[in-house]
Amino acid sequence: MAHLVTSDYRFGRIPDKRVSIRARGAFGRVNGFFKSMIEAIADSKMRRIERELELRGYRYDRSSKD
Repeated sequence: MAHLVTSDYRFGRIPDKRVSIRARGAFGRVNGFFKSMIEAIADSKMRRIERELELRGYRYDRSSKD
């Protein structure tokens, strides 16, 4: 009878629930990384545009346009 009892245990494997939780965590970290990279790129572009406008005599008040 013992051979009829099956178990979900597999040596060296992580149960599916923990894999999905880890995958969600990894996805969140990757998503956060890309979000911070996009924000950094956008901020640097805005600073460059502001400098170029100031050189041409225009003044852009960033605090009022957030």
